[in-house]
Amino acid sequence: MSSYKIKALYFDVFGTVADWYSSVTREGQELSGRMGHSIPWGEFVTKWRVDGYLQALGEISSGNAKIIPTETIHRNKLVNLLNEYGLTSLSNDEIDHFNRVWNRLDTWEDAREGLLLLKKDFMILPFSNGDFRCLLDISRRNDLPWDGIISADFFKKVKPDPTIYYDAAELVQLDPPEIMMVACHAQDLMGARNAGFRTAYVNRPYEYGPDAIMENKPVSFDYDVDSFTELAKILRDEMRA
Repeated sequence: MSSYKIKALYFDVFGTVADWYSSVTREGQELSGRMGHSIPWGEFVTKWRVDGYLQALGEISSGNAKIIPTETIHRNKLVNLLNEYGLTSLSNDEIDHFNRVWNRLDTWEDAREGLLLLKKDFMILPFSNGDFRCLLDISRRNDLPWDGIISADFFKKVKPDPTIYYDAAELVQLDPPEIMMVACHAQDLMGARNAGFRTAYVNRPYEYGPDAIMENKPVSFDYDVDSFTELAKILRDEMRA
């Protein structure tokens, strides 16, 4: 166990703080309902996330593609999916509006309450590959009590590039062991741990919907919890011990 005292918690956003699957699926169903067109939105949304966003990030991270705004990544894949599923009558303005559904995500039920508890003892900031404006909109929509926002936009890199975690630590003038990365994605936490961060894995079994298979955790982390409120209780109990 590190001898450094944890001073800040950094949070992944998409999946960890925000329930993107339910949020995007619900708005998609409303869209197709107005058009009288029925499509499997769970499948659509998963493709949008995995085959679009995550695949593009992987190509950027490996050096096979240049960094482009997250909103552009989402829109490029959205246009392809709309054609694939027969939603071809949308105007450019309608496509732009639906594309920004990622700025209108709702959070998991425990998110705000847990963040308020954690904020009593630590600096709390999102640290995400998402565009700054997207993170700002999600935060305002859900009244999230962040002390600031850290977007990969600032560094022109993407997680889990090992150097981006050092950059994010330097931004708040802390040493990596003074920061804990909180995420529901093992790859993100492994990148953070390799940079010297402490790590907390939050189980989000429904990130990809009710029928999804849970992520395989190849390694263990400093903390493994089911909610932000549970993490807050564990950390508070440790401080009192």
